[in-house]
Amino acid sequence: MDFDGIFTDPTEEGEACTKYFQEKIISFDLKEVGLESMDKIDSWMGELRARQAAKPYSFGWRSEGRVSAFTFEDPFIRNIGMADFLDYLAANGDVKAKSILKQLKAKDQLSSFSELSEWSFHQLKLKKQPDMGAKKWVEDAIQKGHEVIIVSNSSTDKIVEFLDQNHYSVDSRPQVRGGAKKFGLGKNPRPLFLSKDTSGQKNLDVIADTDRPTYEQALMELKPDAVIGDVFSLDLTLPLRLKREGKLDFKWGIFYRYRDYTPSSMVEMITGRNSLVPEVKMVRSWGEVPFQ
Repeated sequence: MDFDGIFTDPTEEGEACTKYFQEKIISFDLKEVGLESMDKIDSWMGELRARQAAKPYSFGWRSEGRVSAFTFEDPFIRNIGMADFLDYLAANGDVKAKSILKQLKAKDQLSSFSELSEWSFHQLKLKKQPDMGAKKWVEDAIQKGHEVIIVSNSSTDKIVEFLDQNHYSVDSRPQVRGGAKKFGLGKNPRPLFLSKDTSGQKNLDVIADTDRPTYEQALMELKPDAVIGDVFSLDLTLPLRLKREGKLDFKWGIFYRYRDYTPSSMVEMITGRNSLVPEVKMVRSWGEVPFQ
């Protein structure tokens, strides 16, 4: 199982990241480009999100220069994806993006919007909000004799601290494997064809890169019967490829946990009539993840 978005609801943290990101921009008082107030910055970023939405698979969390997680997939990647888009705009001459980037370099020694996004994440001081439905499901699974293992980008210590704070007992505590680097792409792209829009309006191929060596090592060592995640590209595309290649069975299932922030494009990709990923089941509640 993943951690953020499975054991937690990251909405509040993601919103805080966006707040820190925008507050840094407003601190520069960029009247000359019309970004001197939070309202104007909000309006501008709303316009940028609409432009991003036309190309939802072109921007996001990058690794090795390639998109590792698509923009909008969760509240954290929403901010990371905006930073990626702003870096693209600055590189292509957008006046507002270039003005902000100039200030970031001069006043904060930040060389890109991506670095600003990372800075915003490290400002977080919020306590993580637990998903109590996940807690009950995990406790029941362990009582039935299953092993439950958290495999996450987060550090092991942070996850253990969360489990302590939320009263996971010795008898109902999942194992933890932090630092999985699901986002970390390797040197050799491994594209996975996911879906095609056959509406007649577009002809859109969605390709996810599954070259994630550290995460693959963890999966091949653990050989899980099921995997559960809320970020499709990070958590589930590699298991999907490994299943198709016959390297792992995932005989219990590959489960995509729906959240309020799950992009509608992803919902359609997984559940639509033209979905090419029948191995993946979208679940909207813990009751839809059956015990085997």
